[in-house]
Amino acid sequence: MAPVQSSSDSNEHTTAYAVNGLAITLAVISVALRFYTRLFTKSGLKVDDWLILVALITSLVTAVLVLIGNKADPNGIHVLENEDPNYAYTDADHLYLKLSFTCSVLYLTAAGATKLGILLMYHRIFAISTYFRYQLFAASSLVIGWWIGCTIAALRKCDPLEAGLFNTLNDPKHCFNFNVFWLGSGICEIFLDVWILTLPVGVVVRMRNSPRQKLVVSGIFMLGALSIITGIVKTILAYKPGRRSLSYANTEVWTALHTSIAILCASLPILRPLAKRIAASRFGVKLSSLFSRLRKSRSSQSGDGSESDQKRTETPPHGHFNLSFIASEAVQNILKAPNTVDPAPHSEPPRHYYLPVNP
Repeated sequence: MAPVQSSSDSNEHTTAYAVNGLAITLAVISVALRFYTRLFTKSGLKVDDWLILVALITSLVTAVLVLIGNKADPNGIHVLENEDPNYAYTDADHLYLKLSFTCSVLYLTAAGATKLGILLMYHRIFAISTYFRYQLFAASSLVIGWWIGCTIAALRKCDPLEAGLFNTLNDPKHCFNFNVFWLGSGICEIFLDVWILTLPVGVVVRMRNSPRQKLVVSGIFMLGALSIITGIVKTILAYKPGRRSLSYANTEVWTALHTSIAILCASLPILRPLAKRIAASRFGVKLSSLFSRLRKSRSSQSGDGSESDQKRTETPPHGHFNLSFIASEAVQNILKAPNTVDPAPHSEPPRHYYLPVNP
C-alpha cells in the first residue's frame, strides 16, 4: 500500500508551490517585458521571441496540470513512488499518473523551445563569421534532435502506452526503463546547456574591448549557469537505482525551477533597451541620486573621505544610471559602439560589425 501523506509532506508541498510560483511569475514578467521591449523599440518580433513564448505557455500548462493532479489526488506524489505490485490504484491515482506523464512530455517541449530560442537569438546578435554560424547550426540540429527524439521515445515508452499509465511498475514485458531513459536525456540536456552557454564567449573574447567590458558582456549570458545547476540537480534527484520509473517526488520542484530560470535567463539580454529607458527616466534619475547619497553617507560614516572615493560616489550622468547588470554603462558602451573581431579559424575576412542597439 502506498504511503499516506503526512503533515510534513503537506508543508513541503506548500514550500514547493511557493518556490515554483515565484519562479513562474518571474518568467512570465520577463517574457512580457521582452515583448514590450520589442514593440517599443520597433525591432519586430522574431522567431526566437515566439519560441520563448511557446516555452512559457507550455510551462504554465504544466504547472496547471500539476495543481489539478495534486487537487484530485493529494496522495498522488507518493503513489508515483509505489513499488508494491499488489497495490490497488484508485481512479484518482490513475488520473494523477496520466497527468504526471503528460507533464514529463510537456517539459521536453518547454526545454527544447527555450534552447532553440536562445540559439536563434545568438544568430541574430553574434552571427559574424561562417565558423560561428556553423556552430549555431550544429547546436540547433542537436537541440531539435534531442527535442523530437526524446518526445517520441517518451510517447512510446510502453506498447501499448496505456500499460504505463495505470501503474508505476513499467512492466518490462511492455515498457522500457523510463528511469534510465530520463537519466540519459538529462545528461544530454546538460551537455547541450553547457555548449549553448559558452557559445558567445569566444565572440566576446575576440572583441577589441577592455577585459572588464568583455567580462561584463559575458556575464550577461553566463547567468544561464543557474539553469545548468538546476538541471544537474533535477537529473540527479530524478534517478533512483533499481527502479523502472523516475522519482517525480524528488524532481517536481527542480524541474519547474529549471524551466522557469531558463526562460528568465533567455529574456534578460533582450531587456537592455528597456532598462536603459528606465535609467534615463525621472524615476531612474531620482533613484540614482538616492543611491548616491546613501553611498556618500556610508563613506562619511566610515571616515574615508578621500577625493577618489568622493568621485566614485558622484551621481552618474543622466541616462547612465546603473539600474541593473544589463543596463550597466560598460554594456551600453559596448552595444552602442562598433567593434571589430579578430578573425576566427575558417571565418570570413575580418570586418566591422555592430551589436544591435535594439535586439
